[in-house]
Amino acid sequence: MDKLSQNYRNDISDPLPLKFRKEIDKVYIPTIKNLSVENPKILVVYSGGNAVGKSSLSTRIGNELGGLVLENDAIKRTIIKVFPDMDYSDELNPLTWRYSMELYGRLNDLTLNGLVVRDGIIDWYYDRILPVFESMGYKIFVVQFNISTDKAIEAIMKRGDLPTVKVETLLKQLDDHKIHQSRFRSKYNADIVLSEDNLFNHTAVIEKLKEQISVFRASSS
Repeated sequence: MDKLSQNYRNDISDPLPLKFRKEIDKVYIPTIKNLSVENPKILVVYSGGNAVGKSSLSTRIGNELGGLVLENDAIKRTIIKVFPDMDYSDELNPLTWRYSMELYGRLNDLTLNGLVVRDGIIDWYYDRILPVFESMGYKIFVVQFNISTDKAIEAIMKRGDLPTVKVETLLKQLDDHKIHQSRFRSKYNADIVLSEDNLFNHTAVIEKLKEQISVFRASSS
């Protein structure tokens, strides 16, 4: 696969060794809420924006609609917790990618809850991730964040460093984001757009998702 931008990663998607995966599962899977909830297959993805409230929106979807939230940072923290002595300087992101990709493909076996929220930006690797879900019958629901570069820098600086990603890293990726947003948005239309004047209107997203869930349930009844 070509390197599509300066910071693009070509990590392999091979499954982790079974023993390794089971050790992560034991810690991570019990932290996923709403595994016993039944919902139609709708994958919520986010296009654009760091530090714009995606995690807060994901939490609301989980709490109010019974969504199943999958977050890469949570998987990273779990891997570090389970294997504290491993050198993660170059391995954490590839390990997280491999575990995540396998997890997506296992969702049918883990839960009847089809309302899945991928709490992270989809733009960079949409063409590797979304086919996994589409092959399992998921509808893709796109929440698109439209903010200026100045606003993006302000939001990243205000939030500061996180345990799994530094401000410096996110700022270096801003030009790459534009490349991958363009790629993704040429293939997938937004179901709802949040811009600087309504950036935190999460209620609008909840209501739009309710409509989609109702349509799915009516069509399958």
